[in-house]
Amino acid sequence: MDDEFKGDPTPLADGDFERAAHSIGCSVAAVRAVSHVESRGGYLPDGRPKILFERHKFHAFTGGRFDRSHSNISWPKPGGYKGGAAEYGRLEEAIALDRMAALQSASWGAFQLMGFNYKMVGFASVEDFVHAMVAGEGKQLDAFVAFIKASHLGRELVRQDWAGFARGYNGRNYRINHYDKKMADAFAFYSRGGARTDNPHPLLKMGSGGDEVAHLQELLGLPQDGDFGLTTKAAVIAFQKDHALHPDGMVGARTWAALLVNGKVADHGSGGSGDAIRNRPPLRLGARGADVSLLQEKLGLPADGIFGSRTAAAVKQFQRDRELGVDGIVGQRTWAALLGQG
Repeated sequence: MDDEFKGDPTPLADGDFERAAHSIGCSVAAVRAVSHVESRGGYLPDGRPKILFERHKFHAFTGGRFDRSHSNISWPKPGGYKGGAAEYGRLEEAIALDRMAALQSASWGAFQLMGFNYKMVGFASVEDFVHAMVAGEGKQLDAFVAFIKASHLGRELVRQDWAGFARGYNGRNYRINHYDKKMADAFAFYSRGGARTDNPHPLLKMGSGGDEVAHLQELLGLPQDGDFGLTTKAAVIAFQKDHALHPDGMVGARTWAALLVNGKVADHGSGGSGDAIRNRPPLRLGARGADVSLLQEKLGLPADGIFGSRTAAAVKQFQRDRELGVDGIVGQRTWAALLGQG
């Protein structure tokens, strides 16, 4: 029976989350937060979707007729969970008693949608619903979007009303498992851009500031004041619309990727690689790392990877020699001149 439930465990991509958020009208971080709290990925290592079997639902769907003989999977109150792959043992025991009731009594996939919601999310039967949940995370995401629309919970996601959302999504006992707090925390995490291993650039939005915002503004062809205000947000939204991205005015992984390929910064006649220049972050006194080492190599300095006073003085001299703005900051124009000198 295991093979019946094996599907394609390919995880959702950034674009999938963006399309879902656009369809609902909420932020990408809100959709990611729900998936994170509900499953942290829709599949087990063996290729089966993650499930949780609810014995109180099986009790309700079967009129309690298996309570005495199979109280571990049929009982008026929730419980008896084993977690992980062991949940399939409970499901299979229930399937042997009443297949339709069993499939409706489990929650499925990345968003842990209950089988009994199959009609609500557009399926003719619970069998069709389960086949979709097994097929891939894309189908699981589609069903989640359909559920949000059918249950009118999109407003709570838009407002980031996590208590209201958890009450509608997880039921009246949501506080027992702190679903509202977990989702609020996950939303905050993804609003900051998630793990840096997933997105090496920080998530930028209204109120952000500093070198990364100046980098963004240069890619957008704006004055580089380092302040993410209304003008920068409007330019970000316009860019996102032009490149078929979710136009939320926040610069996450996909917007950064598109900017680094399509940004308006030019080579300034340097002959350098536009992509290489765009991908270089702005550097200033105190910066460290491989990019600083490259800068020092280009300037003929010992490449210790530390942007100290000696490196700052060399940058300023280089900028004077090339008739660039002398500020000691290695922005895109300075990078273009450096990378173009061979």
